[in-house]
Amino acid sequence: MQVAEGVHQFKIPMRHNPLGYTYSYLLEESMTLIDAGMPSWDAFSALEKQLSELETRVRDLKRVIITHMHNDHVGLIDYIRERADVKTLAHRVAEERQQEQIRVYKEMYRNTSEELQLMGGGSLQQFLSRFEHAFREDPQPLRLDQLLEDGNTLGLPGATLTVIWTPGHAAEHICLHDAERRILFSGDHVLPKITSHVSLHTWEKRDPLSDYLKSLDKVKDLPLSLILPGHETNFTNLPTRVAQLKQHHQARLEEVKTALRSGKSTVYEIAGTIHWDSRPWMLMDFWTKRMAAAETYAHLTHLKNKGEISETNRDSVLHYNLP
Repeated sequence: MQVAEGVHQFKIPMRHNPLGYTYSYLLEESMTLIDAGMPSWDAFSALEKQLSELETRVRDLKRVIITHMHNDHVGLIDYIRERADVKTLAHRVAEERQQEQIRVYKEMYRNTSEELQLMGGGSLQQFLSRFEHAFREDPQPLRLDQLLEDGNTLGLPGATLTVIWTPGHAAEHICLHDAERRILFSGDHVLPKITSHVSLHTWEKRDPLSDYLKSLDKVKDLPLSLILPGHETNFTNLPTRVAQLKQHHQARLEEVKTALRSGKSTVYEIAGTIHWDSRPWMLMDFWTKRMAAAETYAHLTHLKNKGEISETNRDSVLHYNLP
């Protein structure tokens, strides 16, 4: 579907995901794809079909610009590379994160088990042990041909894009601003309805929520007519959406503090009291609870870094308290 002059939006399907699909964007004049979908033949067939409707083919693609390294945004790149000599562009942190993931993944089962214990989910260790074999495959890094920095300008045929580094949902996340068309390709940084997953693992030394809130400020006042996200629907009023997202995270931080006042102290205890939009905590499966716990941990880390709560490690379990 054409969404602006020379810009086409492709729906790339995702199985077993309520979002249904990832958007890829084709900049027609430069044959540039912004993001690629999940690694599946269904997804690749959808890309081929939508390219053919424009009387072009996968082999005509010249480059893929990656907003972030999550699988639903990069998974098709190897499929594309089997048929086209494309160059991949991503933020410099993407390469750093890939190398970090290789190191972490060598001990991923142990890291996950230790994290479960630290977060207060030790009673679930036996369930986790059923999946030990699933952690044995080594990740294969994606070749990145050009590493980008915040503020870089990409002068492409028919489009000039400014790189805006927006860490939070992912440390390497970028948005792309086409000032002439007044378009922001927002990736998963700002979505029109749902809130982007902002999470943290215990082996990471970051404050992704702080990063995310600062990154919202970097884009909220851009002169825009259209925001093209990675999922859901296109939208227009970015300042309003940014205000909603900030309000959401402030309310989540207040929920965390309310849980602490009630006597909850571990990540899993606190996560169990939070109102989750997807489904209640008690109805979540193990893996969904793990995602919710990682998001809760990000909020706890943010509060700890602001000096609003304290963290102690007792018997290999993290406990949090208000002053």
